[in-house]
Amino acid sequence: MTIQEIKTRKEDQTFDCKSIQVEPKALAIPIVAFANADGGVIAIGVSDKSRNIEGINQYTDKLNDILRVPFDFCNPSISATYSYLKCTDKDGNKNRILLMNIPASPSLHTNQADEAFMRVGDKSRKLSFDERVQLMYDKGERFF
Repeated sequence: MTIQEIKTRKEDQTFDCKSIQVEPKALAIPIVAFANADGGVIAIGVSDKSRNIEGINQYTDKLNDILRVPFDFCNPSISATYSYLKCTDKDGNKNRILLMNIPASPSLHTNQADEAFMRVGDKSRKLSFDERVQLMYDKGERFF
């Protein structure tokens, strides 16, 4: 994935952009949604509204919190992988973007509030109780 692709690609079933300023608790929602669906990539350090490249280099503490989200805010933990993409931020400085790769999971995942989400198009949709049970059947976690 290139910077140009990130700036021009629309958010969809398998791609999302998030600002480095995103709250870790809020980031758990798209991570859980991707894991419960087809998996996907979250580009962190890119404004999801304007697509400005913010970068991550100047936010070390925030980055550490973000890297822990799949473990601290998702139940069960999600085995995300990470890569970095070099870029020039909106201020013209050399910087990086974090690409968080979320695999599709054979298990049902929830956030800390025990809410399950599924990625549908470009949205992370909260599942009702019946939808959650159906997903557990579909994933083979629950049997009739």
